[in-house]
Amino acid sequence: MKNLLFVVSFLLLLCMDVYCQKQAENIKELNAIREMYMAWAKALEAKDVDGTCSFFADDFVIPYGDSLRDKKWYREFLIERISEGVAWKMYLPDRLEVSASGDLAYAVGYYDMVRKAGAKTEKLCGLDVLRKQKNGSWKFVSFR
Repeated sequence: MKNLLFVVSFLLLLCMDVYCQKQAENIKELNAIREMYMAWAKALEAKDVDGTCSFFADDFVIPYGDSLRDKKWYREFLIERISEGVAWKMYLPDRLEVSASGDLAYAVGYYDMVRKAGAKTEKLCGLDVLRKQKNGSWKFVSFR
């Protein structure tokens, strides 16, 4: 009976240790994604097109109209919007989740957009999908 109690206690402690390690890793990834968001927002708000696009994975796609557009298209789209006077104010996501596998994440949050200088600020909601890169950084795979 003592041996059974010892084995059960040991297994419970082992499970708790694995769970705590997974939670710590998840917090580390969430913090890395938040840091990425801050750097991306800084580039976007500064209207740094190349800096902004550097946060997109090579296979990045964005739904636009009835089709999916790629990173190259979005770069040109961004240049056009900036030339029209569009400005953005980004915020950290309200909801951020990392997959159990630790290589995908999604974020839901708000941002402000002004279409023309002096125009009314529009508050918009976005849904982002991110993937962990081979080097450990996070990049956007898609957003809406």
